[in-house]
Amino acid sequence: MRRHWVILVAMSAAASVFDHRTSDRGDTANRADDARHVIVVVSDGMRWQEVFRGADSTILFSDQAGPAADADAARRKYWRPTATDRRAALMPFVWGTLVRQGQLRGNRDLDSRVQVANGLKFSYPGYNEMLTGRPDPRIDSNEHGPNPNVTIFERLNRRPGFTGSVAVFGTWDTFQDIFNVERSRLQVFTNGSKPHDNLVHRQVLPYVDRLAPRALFVGFAETDDWGHEGRYDRFLDAAHAVDGYLADLWAAVQSNPRYRDRTTLIFTADHGRGRLATDWRHHGVDVAGAEETFLITAGPGGSMRGEVRGTNNVLGDVALLTAAAVGLRYDRACAARADGLVRRLASALTRADCLSP
Repeated sequence: MRRHWVILVAMSAAASVFDHRTSDRGDTANRADDARHVIVVVSDGMRWQEVFRGADSTILFSDQAGPAADADAARRKYWRPTATDRRAALMPFVWGTLVRQGQLRGNRDLDSRVQVANGLKFSYPGYNEMLTGRPDPRIDSNEHGPNPNVTIFERLNRRPGFTGSVAVFGTWDTFQDIFNVERSRLQVFTNGSKPHDNLVHRQVLPYVDRLAPRALFVGFAETDDWGHEGRYDRFLDAAHAVDGYLADLWAAVQSNPRYRDRTTLIFTADHGRGRLATDWRHHGVDVAGAEETFLITAGPGGSMRGEVRGTNNVLGDVALLTAAAVGLRYDRACAARADGLVRRLASALTRADCLSP
């Protein structure tokens, strides 16, 4: 199936993003006047190549760039002589703001790798891995049905101070299953199978302003849809639009005293795509490069800024970073045991939330 979607992710507010250490403020992180927030944003099927290199000449100047007039327009908008200029033209907020305020992982030209570990390299397995911290080989279809595993958002929603303050927005109805709304009772807002990224964005902003949720997931999908259509011009436009949505969201965060200096933003993708002009539109088990993705984090704490070199991370680290952003430590091994208990006792959840201060 081709429905693959986006998700908003969070990073650690600790001294180093991947240390997963908690703040020295301890229990005060749960006080209303000191509450920490996390926002995870996912652009389904966005490639790391465009994020770090900008428009790909081998595709942009091929017959897959789109109809002639549209392809010419895309070349004028996004082609520049250097990768540095190209990526800034495509994603000005990422390269004008987040590069100074956060950490960017996944640029393989700098030996920085973010890897999808599930081996299948499509959406439901990717979202499950991202949200639970580990792949599950049983989830091998986008039609798997309700997720037997408990996502980090569900675990947060069961904790005092978070209940009712966790929300999910996206265009893919399958998010209802991925977050298992019947069991989790999470607020999951979807808009049908056809992607309308701008509609999702216009719903998120007033929700954030009015309710200031502690944990928020936002999934965009048009990068994946236009990729499958082989319309590189529109794929680039969709990526550029997501960059604008991130800018709007970050501006809303910084202008809201409940969020300012207390919020971590995580930006990633559920999978990559093929590396070549002949296979860039595809992803899946047989597509080399579709396991390659990226992870961008910004927020309070952390001494490093900009692109990170020589790192290896997996998509499942998103779950750990989401917890760390709100001052908690997520135990993946505990979660695996607890999810096994949930499956054996389908009528009830285990009390273990696998989160600790």
